[in-house]
Amino acid sequence: MKRRVYKAMVAGVTAILLLLQCIPGVLAQERPLDILYPSHLLPTASFNGRFTDMDLSSLQRIPSAQALNILNVLRGTGGDLMLERTANRMEGAAMLVRLLGAEQEALTVQSSHPFTDVSPWASPYIGYLYENGLTNGIGNNLYGSNLPINEKAYLTFLLRALGYSDKNGLDFTWDTVEQTARQTGLLLPGESFSEEAAFLRQRLSELSWRAMFLNHKTRREPLLVFLHEQGMISGESLEVLLQAENLNPINRWYSILPQLVDGLKNHDEKIELPFGKTFAESELSKYGTILMERANHESGVFVAGYSIESWLEGDEHTLVISPRYTNSKQDAAVLQAWVRQLVDDIIQPGMSDYEKVKTIHDFIIIALQYDTSPSPPDSSFHAFGALNTGKAVCGAYAELMVLLLNRAGVPCRMVTGTGDGLSHAWNIVAIDGVLYHVDTTWDDPITGDAPNKVIRYDYFNLTDEEMAKEHIWVQEDYPACTETRENYFVKENLILQDADALKKALKEALLWGRSSCMFRMNDSSVTEEDINDLVLQANAEVGHVLDAYMFSYNEAMGVIVIESFEYH
Repeated sequence: MKRRVYKAMVAGVTAILLLLQCIPGVLAQERPLDILYPSHLLPTASFNGRFTDMDLSSLQRIPSAQALNILNVLRGTGGDLMLERTANRMEGAAMLVRLLGAEQEALTVQSSHPFTDVSPWASPYIGYLYENGLTNGIGNNLYGSNLPINEKAYLTFLLRALGYSDKNGLDFTWDTVEQTARQTGLLLPGESFSEEAAFLRQRLSELSWRAMFLNHKTRREPLLVFLHEQGMISGESLEVLLQAENLNPINRWYSILPQLVDGLKNHDEKIELPFGKTFAESELSKYGTILMERANHESGVFVAGYSIESWLEGDEHTLVISPRYTNSKQDAAVLQAWVRQLVDDIIQPGMSDYEKVKTIHDFIIIALQYDTSPSPPDSSFHAFGALNTGKAVCGAYAELMVLLLNRAGVPCRMVTGTGDGLSHAWNIVAIDGVLYHVDTTWDDPITGDAPNKVIRYDYFNLTDEEMAKEHIWVQEDYPACTETRENYFVKENLILQDADALKKALKEALLWGRSSCMFRMNDSSVTEEDINDLVLQANAEVGHVLDAYMFSYNEAMGVIVIESFEYH
């Protein structure tokens, strides 16, 4: 038998790119939907004393010279950080002490050292490093203060700061500095290294900031975290970094989100949003899309598209957004009422996140028929029209998942991309804080009417790797989905390893008189012909109880669905 066609896509999914929403108030101040966005598409939160992955990711994105200047580690004159100038050994020592958050201690303690060529201003820094085993001289009680520091010498400083010792060659020697730096991540794969090249302050700052995100040897945590825990880098300094105006431009976009939400709720034709003195046209496509998507989530109002203009009055920018609303204000209110009622009806108290996702997935497949008409009407592209007519294409399936799941308390976001080369939309859901792909459209067979429709789970709670077999999306705009625990076939113990296991499962299904069954095969060598033969063998071995059946085989997912069993 040929695989029965059950997949459904729609061209022109750009029309529904921004049609995401949930019931107003779900996001609230805790922003539960943040889990559905990668850190670079989220506003930077203030530092609360404990590092999160988002904190570290945000901090790591700051240009090194900017970060070190904010921390008062890299200093210049009149705003000039002199990044193209070489640094001498005294400057390198001072930089390292400041980087370690130990400047005040160094200046207060004034530790001694044996070097006779150190300028008074640099003596406390070099004394601190010498006392803590982080620096040595060049011999004859000389530090080589005015000699240019080279990259190898500074890498030695940083390796010591990371807890690696060159004493008696314990972790590295002068001859293995480069090798150890590459092993630890101080030098990146393929990155050039030279002892002879001029070592500029720009390069010094790059290596210094990179070191802050590498694990300390003994603490097994980033140096930045270790230094903060030791009280050497203050929370106030980190707060300044995280709140830096240029750290994360999306912060400015999120600052206008509440006003945009209010404008959408009111169905305003033009929504004016004060944006401040800094505005870059390049941010429109990158952040404007995310801003509108989040506003749709919070307001509960769909847009089929929008335009953004920038006005400048004096030195203040104003953004003017003109939405094209999918529904009237009245229809949007009706849609929200329907969603509230549906969730109340189908979601039972005490349901797990997995059960909620499966229940809503199944409801949508039963309630809707994929619109196969050559030119589907506008109603088929949106949740309101789909619930009205019972006909939908992928955008409406995905919207309804967003509406119903977010109402039920399970974070859900639409993903837009392509499936089998055609424009397509599906969802990412967070089940107990773990992310999965769900494609409700492709789980809805084109043939078969409720209640005879067999609900499929080929695309229910998949990983990125599994989804990427047939789907394409801009993965950097979405969080990674890597877990398999809540996959339907894993959860229901329906994964079979080989043909013998399939025949055994088929015999059991026939003995129980089931009307259908589905499994996922791990053995990719099994063919459609093999499956048909195995059904016939299983039927013979249980007494020829079966008169007729249908089956389909999704080779990409390894899913076998056998249905329409007719018994004697």
